[in-house]
Amino acid sequence: MGRFRRFFLTLTAVFLLAAQPCGAAESEERLEAFLDETAALYGQTEADVVQKLGPPRQRQAVPFSNPYDATPYEIITLTYDGLVVSLYSMEEGQRQFFHQIRIFAAPGCFARGVCRGIPRERLAIALGQPEEVEGNVWRYSDVSGYNEVSFTFDAAGAVDTMTWTAEAD
Repeated sequence: MGRFRRFFLTLTAVFLLAAQPCGAAESEERLEAFLDETAALYGQTEADVVQKLGPPRQRQAVPFSNPYDATPYEIITLTYDGLVVSLYSMEEGQRQFFHQIRIFAAPGCFARGVCRGIPRERLAIALGQPEEVEGNVWRYSDVSGYNEVSFTFDAAGAVDTMTWTAEAD
């Protein structure tokens, strides 16, 4: 009986340890999908963003260099009322991808109906519990730490600002 119990406890421990990464992997996949779905709402290029949102109030292009990559690129920032969209632009605009989408005053949404003004509970249903909570800020990030989405809440517990960020590595 003691041998069976030891075997059962060992087997249970193995299953519990094996299940842990699955939960993390599931959360990671959910976040990656959310990031991709949100980016798809805005298109893939600066031209797509302008087509969807109209001409920006301001456009700024800043040269940027990466100490790990000699390829020159720039960060293009499109400013709208209550919304800022930044893209990495390489090869003279032939290759672009999002750096940041930040909604801070405009009525706006990310994927899955995650919009400014939704309650904290609704956000938790859409994305699960955050990896990091600091005051009124919730952060969800991928394993690399380069991609994240963060939310701030107002005094009533509703989403006030939403920031989607992908850092070039």
